Amino acid sequence: MTTAVDAPRTVMWSVSQIAERDGVSRQAVSKKVKTLVERHGLTVERDGQGRIQAVNVAEYDHLNGRYGDPSKAQVPRKTEAQDLPKSESYDEALRQKTWHEAERRRIELDELKKRLVRVDALLDAIARVGEDIVRVIDRLPNATDDLAAAVAREGAHGLRVGLKNVAAKMRQDVAQALAALAESAPATDEAPPAPEHAP
Repeated sequence: MTTAVDAPRTVMWSVSQIAERDGVSRQAVSKKVKTLVERHGLTVERDGQGRIQAVNVAEYDHLNGRYGDPSKAQVPRKTEAQDLPKSESYDEALRQKTWHEAERRRIELDELKKRLVRVDALLDAIARVGEDIVRVIDRLPNATDDLAAAVAREGAHGLRVGLKNVAAKMRQDVAQALAALAESAPATDEAPPAPEHAP
């Protein structure tokens, strides 16, 4: 996804602006934004206390259209002019609409070119990689006897050589574990989880 720095300022909207545009409550938009940030990496800007100040509205629309719950669809938009904050002049509204459409097209193109990754799948992969690396590191105490023998024979030099050998073996084990993970990974992402429905 784009970063807030890369996104044009005109596509960074407040939650209130999105709520006004869509004809829904600010709380409903806040909840949807929180979900899209956590599950799909929606780009937002935060203030010094970590609160969301602005949302990339093009990403919001794209992700909401893809992962949103149709049973909770927002109020249909009446006209294109109403897609934009009412306080803007016609020229400013047109400029924002142009940026908004350009940003949406860029996101769609990135998706087609496989430049985007699912955040949940990436986090799962990182966790699995971390577990495999920890397993290799946890084997280090098994080298205690060999290292102690090296110290008894050759002192610090023997320990240095022994540690280099252990480190080389650990690097090899980590590489093999990561290669095995890569082999077992699917070629394409599975379908995203279905949206949660209220009981």
